[in-house]
Amino acid sequence: MAGSRTGQTPRGVAKRLVCVVEGRGEVEAIPCLCSRIRDYLNAWEWIVDPQPVRQPRSLLVDERVPSPNRPPRTEGFSRAVELAIRRPATAVLVICDSDDDCPASWGPAARQLVSTKTAGGAVMAVREYEVWLLTSLLKADNWEGRKLEEIRDAKGRLGKVAGAYTPSVHQRKLTQNIDLDVVWAHSESFDTLIRTLARIFGVACPPRPTAGQR
Repeated sequence: MAGSRTGQTPRGVAKRLVCVVEGRGEVEAIPCLCSRIRDYLNAWEWIVDPQPVRQPRSLLVDERVPSPNRPPRTEGFSRAVELAIRRPATAVLVICDSDDDCPASWGPAARQLVSTKTAGGAVMAVREYEVWLLTSLLKADNWEGRKLEEIRDAKGRLGKVAGAYTPSVHQRKLTQNIDLDVVWAHSESFDTLIRTLARIFGVACPPRPTAGQR
């Protein structure tokens, strides 16, 4: 028997995911996105805390190291995870923009730091969270022949497509309407997010959609 959408299971208390985010707009958008993916994966025994821990990127990524091979900043990253655990949290997800850095350099070390303290994971959005929103609106992974994840200033391009874009004003609304299948099919970093959440929630990950199948 499936649990309800309130996060309560037939056995009682829900499991809680607490996110760590960097941007003001992501404070509302990331929990919204994770809740939508929770629903998509039918992980009803989980709830997503609507109030994530917000930390500046400089505490999550070690900007003292030359780009692009930057690791997490151990002290700041660990502190952010500890703050999330105190909510309390069953699991913690740390998510930030890659900007010009390499997720393959940051990701394994970040996930290891989370695992030393609690269940959870860490994901970098390449290059910006707005790339996922733009992919959903365009239903494609390119802009004028260039891969979206290779282009800087996704925020500016999103404003051209959406008519106006201010993260703190528009990010949550666009996230509420994001086409999960489209973004999953086109974005490798979004694929990492889906698979990370499926693992955290302890559910089977469905087959990844392919571009153009809808």
